[in-house]
Amino acid sequence: MSLLLHCGSEQVTLDQVKQVPVPQATKTWRPVAYGDAVDYLKHQALLKLGLEIESEGYGLNAKADQMFALLTMKTNSDESGLSIGMRQSYNKSLALGVAVGQQVFVCDNLMFSGSAFQVVRKNTLNVWADFQRLVAGQMTSALGHYQNMERDTRLMKALPCHEQRGYAILGVALGEGLLTPTQATVAYGDWQQPRHEEFAERTMWSLYNCVTEGLKKGSPARTLDRHAAAHDWFMGRLAS
Repeated sequence: MSLLLHCGSEQVTLDQVKQVPVPQATKTWRPVAYGDAVDYLKHQALLKLGLEIESEGYGLNAKADQMFALLTMKTNSDESGLSIGMRQSYNKSLALGVAVGQQVFVCDNLMFSGSAFQVVRKNTLNVWADFQRLVAGQMTSALGHYQNMERDTRLMKALPCHEQRGYAILGVALGEGLLTPTQATVAYGDWQQPRHEEFAERTMWSLYNCVTEGLKKGSPARTLDRHAAAHDWFMGRLAS
């Protein structure tokens, strides 16, 4: 779950976001106020999920005509959280968009994705009504996505994986193309000496997290695709 601001944008507060003046609409373009979009997500859309916000972050570019946000939900699990990312612009460069999932990526280089769903609506006539309808219609699927990921996490944590078996599985992952040689090197290193204490236990969950560390090496544009493939690959091994 990432809000990356490294292309000239800065972290700001929600009050600063709401203070940015909304430009005038034109015949073909309808801006949506940053604050209105955030308030809709926080106070209406999230009611469908029955979840509370644990943390929130906001960014504005230098001219404050592009806005980025990431809301992280409180869940029952420390490992399989749920986040909502949003982006919007007042300079017509970005359509109003929301991305939801366990894996969410929002960056001021305009990369934007969510593992459960994405909604992007151009700022044309009826944008606000259409946007609310589209997001509301997808929220139930987002909750189902989170519940499935939480279930899968429990399954992996309950399955022991001794050290030699872990090395063997990583070898298969490399051979089948799930990992590149560079990614496999990172995964092997983490399995040999876990960088996080909570992953020291020899389970499939620990091994899975070694793989996800390795998958951080590679094109950011395909981050979610790599993680989704790894999840499906591991769950396939559990089922076999």
